Amino acid sequence: MYELLYTGIGQSIAAYTPNAVVASLINPLVIVTLVSFCGVVVPYSQIQAFWRYWLYYLDPFNYLMSCLMVFTTWDKPVDCKPNELALFDPAPGQTCGEYLGPYQSGMGAATNLLNPNDTADCRVCQYTSGADYLRTLDIAEKSYGWRNAGIVVLFVFGIYGLVYLMMKLRTKQTKKAES
Repeated sequence: MYELLYTGIGQSIAAYTPNAVVASLINPLVIVTLVSFCGVVVPYSQIQAFWRYWLYYLDPFNYLMSCLMVFTTWDKPVDCKPNELALFDPAPGQTCGEYLGPYQSGMGAATNLLNPNDTADCRVCQYTSGADYLRTLDIAEKSYGWRNAGIVVLFVFGIYGLVYLMMKLRTKQTKKAES
């Protein structure tokens, strides 16, 4: 689907532009813009609100990348390396588990406390599975993988329909110019 998607975008640009030089100038601009706002180069949470609320959702590469990430990452466990852990001491007289309990029962539910019974040097891994990470990228459910794969297929059909339409219009304009 990836190959059909980017070649379809290139062909639709080529079908619309007056010549190959203009197409070769516009195509990279469009592709780089789409890749930049698909949520991989710049994570969803860091995309400026103006772009996040319209371009992110109109970007076919967003749906392509999210379905690929769901299929490869969702069920994978996360094992943090020592330099990736958050290290801190709990409040005096508390264990790490007691100190982090309220946080982990609320918004920190995805965190993994490695030493809950210790009273110093608490070690916390930010994620327990790939799903926890993907939720930060606005991919909330595993079913989004198949949903987004279907959206990519719809984009491909739509783009090739656009290519067909542009070529038909171009052919009619060329015939009018020759008469």
